[in-house]
Amino acid sequence: DGRHSDVRRAAGLVPVEHGAPMDVVWFRLPREEGDPDETFLRLSSGRIMVVINRETYWQLAYAIPKGGFDALRTAGIETLREQVADLLPFLAGRTGLLTGFDDVSVLSVALNRLRRWHRPGLLVIGDAAHAMSPIFGVGINLAVQDAVATADLLAGPLASGAEIPESLLARVQHRRTVPTMVTQFAQRVVQDRLIRPALN
Repeated sequence: DGRHSDVRRAAGLVPVEHGAPMDVVWFRLPREEGDPDETFLRLSSGRIMVVINRETYWQLAYAIPKGGFDALRTAGIETLREQVADLLPFLAGRTGLLTGFDDVSVLSVALNRLRRWHRPGLLVIGDAAHAMSPIFGVGINLAVQDAVATADLLAGPLASGAEIPESLLARVQHRRTVPTMVTQFAQRVVQDRLIRPALN
C-alpha cells in the first residue's frame, strides 16, 4: 500500500530515513512542431527542471527545496509560469495554460528503506519497503522486480496452501536488498553532489 503504508505502520515496521533535499512539482504542457525531441535536464542557480518527452506533451518535473511548495503557492501561479519560461524559453508562450495550482501535483520526495521487510505472515515490498527518489525514474522498476522475486519464491507454496515460513519471506528481502541499496546509494550521491548544491 505504498510509501505511506498503513500495513507497515500497523506491523511496527519503521523505515530508516535517508532524507531528500527536494520535493517535485509535476505538470504538463503541450508539445508543438519544432520542439526538441529529447528528454533533458535544465539547471540554473537555485532551480532544476527535468523535461520528459511524452510525444504529445511535455511532462515537467520542477525540483524545489524540501517543503518549499507552500512558498511557491503563496508567490502565485504567475511566479511558476515565469520560472518555467526563464528555464525553458521555448515553452514561454504555453505557460498561460497553467491556470492555477490545480494544474500541478506535488511529490514529497522520500528516500528510505526498512531494515526488515517481513513479520510472520506478512511481507512488505515496493515503496512500502523502500521509497525511492525520482532520480533516474527507477522506483517502479524496483517495485516490479520485488513483485517478480516474490512470485518466484512464494507462488508455489501459496498455491499449495502451505503455511509460508518467515525464512522464505526473508529470502525475498535477501534477494532484493542489494539492488535496492545500490540504487539508493546512487540516488543519494546525485542528491548530495548535484541537487542539493544546485538548489542552494
